[in-house]
Amino acid sequence: MKQSDIYTEALTCLRSILLADHPEFQNWIGWLERDIQDWNQQREVAHHLRAYGGMGSFNDLPSMRGNHDYIFGFLKSVCYAFGHLYGKREGISPEALMEECLHDVEQAAYHPHKALNQAIAQHLMQGDLQENLDRL
Repeated sequence: MKQSDIYTEALTCLRSILLADHPEFQNWIGWLERDIQDWNQQREVAHHLRAYGGMGSFNDLPSMRGNHDYIFGFLKSVCYAFGHLYGKREGISPEALMEECLHDVEQAAYHPHKALNQAIAQHLMQGDLQENLDRL
């Protein structure tokens, strides 16, 4: 794995997709930048979790182009699952928890494209999803 952990890689890829497909959403791009900073400096996920739910939330963003839309939804699911469970599970490292969340989302019925799920998960684990976004 590269320098960043899986959660940071997922947040960074969400930000990259938004920059590529909807650069006009500077507020959400900035939001993700703060999420990355909060995690890297304080291991904090509360700000990211506030992005979900309600009108005008992260879930209400328009579609991304091509496979970016599917990847974006997949990454949102992984990040939400991790953020929701982080700090609530005794004795599990953030890395192990993120791997568990990634596996659960990869296998979820609401993400029906198993081959693409596996490719996303593999690139996240290797830390090179950002470089491969347009190849998936």
